[in-house]
Amino acid sequence: MQTTYKLPSNLQETLDALPKGLFDHIQRVRELAVGLAGVHKLDVVRVDFAAAAHDIARAEPEHVLLAEAQATGIPVTNVDADKPMLLHGPVGAGRLRNKLAVTDEEILEAVYWHTTALSTMGPIAKAVFLADKMDLSKASRYPHIGRVRELAADDLDQAIVEFLKGDLVRLLEEGKMAHPASLEALNGLLYSLKRSR
Repeated sequence: MQTTYKLPSNLQETLDALPKGLFDHIQRVRELAVGLAGVHKLDVVRVDFAAAAHDIARAEPEHVLLAEAQATGIPVTNVDADKPMLLHGPVGAGRLRNKLAVTDEEILEAVYWHTTALSTMGPIAKAVFLADKMDLSKASRYPHIGRVRELAADDLDQAIVEFLKGDLVRLLEEGKMAHPASLEALNGLLYSLKRSR
């Protein structure tokens, strides 16, 4: 079991107010993210903070997320409008900045993009994105997650590509829309990996 770190009181109070199932998910993601940070020599304290904060807006009703996104200038795609829960990352990042006075752009990026990904996100965001997807409570939704876990131990980009490819197949099979940011992330990462060979 990995070690997580003491959080600022304002963030800890926010987490303590979340429903138990969500709080437990966040704790599991923190453990996974800190593990990835150790393997990939990232700043474990900042990765843990970002993982702890990633779902602070996840318990909000969809109409609240949509209204807050629109009121604060967060771009809302057709996919977001159809499924406003996808906005909990951007809304959560906005709350971190505006209500909890978080100024670390890499932490804010990790919270903002942890659901959809972004091809240019930094290593902290990549670790949080993968840790969120690798939580065992999501295993039935992501049958390809075992391969993602294997790749994550060696290469965060390869692991994200594997996740996004598998998830795109799942969404298409279920007749659901893929988020444009996820498609852009997949294409961008594939291009980067191809150029690095």
